[in-house]
Amino acid sequence: CRIPAVLTPLLALGCLAHGATAFGAAPDVDALIRGLARKAPASVAFTEARFSALLREPLVVSGELDYAGPASLDRRVTEPYRESTAIRGESVRLERDGEPERTFALKRVPELRALLSGFVALLSGDAAAVRKDFSVESGGDDASWSLELKPVEASARRRLTEIVVNGSGSEPRCFSMLDTRGGGSVLLLGAAAGTNVQKNATLEDLLSLCRAE
Repeated sequence: CRIPAVLTPLLALGCLAHGATAFGAAPDVDALIRGLARKAPASVAFTEARFSALLREPLVVSGELDYAGPASLDRRVTEPYRESTAIRGESVRLERDGEPERTFALKRVPELRALLSGFVALLSGDAAAVRKDFSVESGGDDASWSLELKPVEASARRRLTEIVVNGSGSEPRCFSMLDTRGGGSVLLLGAAAGTNVQKNATLEDLLSLCRAE
């Protein structure tokens, strides 16, 4: 089963701008996760750049992310094509203009299921629940902080190296997913979604941008 781009963007809803708490000079993991808690419904604009050895240049898409509760997650791509991914309970539906609709069950993709469990825990601000699926570390300070999540289950580690959330002050700005093949995705959120990603940009270029104050 093909794993759609739902892996990063839907998790990134946990980083919706507006409403995160400010963090101190030495960010505490629990405080950072509490700051990511959101009440449904919530939505945010995004721009995502995906990098892979199979791509000559990054694949850049933009659109809207919507969270309506743990059993209802949506990702809508509006540029450069139209695509929607919807999770309803244990079912995933993928639709793209000009192609047949596809559906699959989360139980067929254990690593995605684990990631979504972590995502729901982030939205709940539940650090203990996040640690069930990830080892978690925080870094930086109030001006530029990071939250690093590494999967603990072998099934997830086969595809995913780590997830990094970057932000400054009270506003998360990036959600990056690094895979085990040297590629990954960088999601720019809210105001950062307006960033013009160049065709010759590299994964490290965007990771550096996310780390910058």
